[in-house]
Amino acid sequence: MNKIFIPICMVSILFYQAARADIAQTLSIESLLHSTWDHSPALQAQKEQASLADGDRYRRFIFNEPQFSVASADDKSELSYGVNLVTGFPGKAFGLAKLDTAKAHAQNAEFQAKKHELSKVIVQSYIDCAAAREGVRVQTATSSDLETLFKTLKAIYENGRSTQAEKIGAELQARQAHLDLLTAQDKEIVLCKKLRTTLKTMGVDQEIDGQTVPLPDDLDEKVLSEIGDETSDQARALSGMELADANSSTAWWSQVPDLVLGVSRNNYVYFPASPSGKQWTTSLSISMTVPILFPFRESVEASRAKSQAVLDRNAAEVQKVSADSDRIDGAQEYLRNKRRLSEVRATDLPLAQALVDSTYSAYQTGKLGYAELVLSRKTLSDILNQDIQLRVSVISAHLRCLNQCEVAAQ
Repeated sequence: MNKIFIPICMVSILFYQAARADIAQTLSIESLLHSTWDHSPALQAQKEQASLADGDRYRRFIFNEPQFSVASADDKSELSYGVNLVTGFPGKAFGLAKLDTAKAHAQNAEFQAKKHELSKVIVQSYIDCAAAREGVRVQTATSSDLETLFKTLKAIYENGRSTQAEKIGAELQARQAHLDLLTAQDKEIVLCKKLRTTLKTMGVDQEIDGQTVPLPDDLDEKVLSEIGDETSDQARALSGMELADANSSTAWWSQVPDLVLGVSRNNYVYFPASPSGKQWTTSLSISMTVPILFPFRESVEASRAKSQAVLDRNAAEVQKVSADSDRIDGAQEYLRNKRRLSEVRATDLPLAQALVDSTYSAYQTGKLGYAELVLSRKTLSDILNQDIQLRVSVISAHLRCLNQCEVAAQ
């Protein structure tokens, strides 16, 4: 029994080390993120929106679409061909440039926000699948250990060197471990299928079955820098504050009327009857709306825009406070779990393995019973599962604080 059980106790650690040493990383978080950024229809559409918004600040200086007109007198003696152009009041385009810039920044911020949100969805789905597969490996080792132990105790019991209670306890533990393994396998199927479905909705058709989905200790710093410096809520809050300020400062410019420039060519069929005696004449015109009801219309709309800008800025400031707080909380969680993961690797796992070995030695000499032996094995399994959950927590928290976790936590 001694020759059989000692290798069995090491199975979980060997599985754990094999999973950690697996370098054939067919799928990785980084590769899936880049594929998603390149193929996501929503992200590409928002990128186009941001690009178009960047050009709006210059398109304001271009005339609106021209309006062509043809007019004829009822006796066909006079024909007129004209074109009207609508343009902003002198200085209006420059006055509203700040608003156009703020809108362009808001669209670019929305692109970064969507990129961050999409990345969180992909990463969370990935680590759920990867953690489930790691859990199956650990549970497979546990089930294999207990199944082998049950067979060994059964053989010893038949030779009269073990009690019936120990045999029954070993059988029950083996059966429970097998059920736990089935549960872990079902969870893996569901979560990995969810990952594939999530990727497909993002425009990435990636097969998951049969692929290696390793669970890393942390996210790559380069990928984090590509996501951006602000979280989605921070980016939207900052752009919202800028847009509110721009709406407030340009409220009066928005009420300035436009100018209508017109030119027409008049053809007098009976040109001796024309006012100038010429067959063809040219007419130029300029018109604009005169704000004679300014106290009742334009001033009211400008005041409305200013008060709304105050409300929008206040809402953005509240959103920023909440976003900053969430980032600080994520940074603290990241550093806390990072330290705990190091402690588990350096101390808890070696101690758990030593506990299994020493408990088995004590069991052999009759100092401890079978219950203590199983409890030590369960402790090792729990530590391995804790390692998996800590890695998941580290990655999730890192997405909340991005590339400034240490700074945000201070």
